[in-house]
Amino acid sequence: MLKRLTWEQVRDVLRNLEGMGYTVLHPAKNEFGDWIPRQGIPERWPEDFPNYLFPFLREIVLPSTEPVFDTADYRPIFHTYGKIAFFGARPCDATALAYTDAFYLERLFRDKHYEKRRKDLFVISVACTRPCENSFCRTMGAGPFAGKGFDIQLYPVEGLWYAEAGSDAARELLRDYPDADAGRLEEWRKKVLERFPLYDRTKLRYPVPSPVRDFLSDRCFSCGGCIWLCPTCTCYNERQPAGLNVVVREQDACLLSGYHRLAKGASLRPTMKEMMGFRYECKLGIGFCTGCGRCSTTCIGYAAMDAYLEKTLGGE
Repeated sequence: MLKRLTWEQVRDVLRNLEGMGYTVLHPAKNEFGDWIPRQGIPERWPEDFPNYLFPFLREIVLPSTEPVFDTADYRPIFHTYGKIAFFGARPCDATALAYTDAFYLERLFRDKHYEKRRKDLFVISVACTRPCENSFCRTMGAGPFAGKGFDIQLYPVEGLWYAEAGSDAARELLRDYPDADAGRLEEWRKKVLERFPLYDRTKLRYPVPSPVRDFLSDRCFSCGGCIWLCPTCTCYNERQPAGLNVVVREQDACLLSGYHRLAKGASLRPTMKEMMGFRYECKLGIGFCTGCGRCSTTCIGYAAMDAYLEKTLGGE
């Protein structure tokens, strides 16, 4: 389903979601100039919005820290934010959400904590019209338009908003709006695609060549910044803080030595080279990279995807 809306009609859709009990979040700048989600219906779409540095969409469904079990009453704890309509998600983050859905909902065991928050989330992504710094989303098939992970995807086409439905709930919301011209949208998409770099993805493969892996590992400080900002990282640890009757689930980072530690000080991957190889197995071997560029933005050692691309592709 493809519909044609004005900006005021987009705002009507958001009002309808509020009427259905959703809290609407939209991108806005705080007093420090950082982009954060703000509650309410925006007066206009912020044309200068690139993306959030922090993956807020992932944080809604997979909090960095959350209580998951009460050891006193021997029962699970379900932490939820209520129903949220996340307006303005970028395509790379919508695609990342589809990856975490596959990890937590489509394997042998469904994660009930993740599942409840995911059911309460309505995602409205907005197609990108220019690439973000350090991004290569087109190469990874995650931008400038998403193919999955959204309920509604909006395209700002020549003063109008074309709305693509990605769920039954979205089709019901958009049902009464006029149909859009699919041919006109395709022409617009082709023009936008030309602005985004496209690399040879067949060269971005695992295992990472040893010289490249060694270059990256020699420059990594193990700060964990790339993992904290990655929208597709799914690894976690569970622990019970001293003196508390609760088990806490926390995000974990494969570039920290503690992630690989076993009993009596043994380690599955005792060297940084092995840890770096493991990270790229996940991102390129399994394919859980959207090319958003956040890791490169935060890395202080030139050991993230921009360095990998430069060393692997050279002047391509």
